[in-house]
Amino acid sequence: MSLSDALTDKLSLPGVRSGEVQVETDDGKVELDLVEAGPIGARVRRVKVSVPQAGPLPKQAGQICESLRGLGERLVPVEVDERLGGGVLRSRPQEMTGRRYYEVGLDGDSATVERFRALEDGGRESEDFSVTREQLGRMVDDLADALS
Repeated sequence: MSLSDALTDKLSLPGVRSGEVQVETDDGKVELDLVEAGPIGARVRRVKVSVPQAGPLPKQAGQICESLRGLGERLVPVEVDERLGGGVLRSRPQEMTGRRYYEVGLDGDSATVERFRALEDGGRESEDFSVTREQLGRMVDDLADALS
């Protein structure tokens, strides 16, 4: 069973409407900070995908930038450092709307997707984002494929 199928099954259970949601298959693990789930979509604060056999970090970053399209904004590497074992990808500045952007954090065997809003004073704050269940499933599978 794919990670997206396992997540869809979990989100379909009665009572799973918010909070921490986790699923694990042979392909990896999904940790979802769910704000609210409905029959068609969800609002999420954070999506984290981990895989058992991770590929090289630069390849992961390139694959995620190339394949993760469900967010509506293309991602670009901000920093990818194999020596430090991590990286950060963000929405292309030209595609940001309302000072909002997606950020993907890489740590070698996992990727975490979050949404932020840049503040006037130079800081930022976390924001929830909405996805359909289909978009969420594609995101999870695309991240797992890119990490492997």
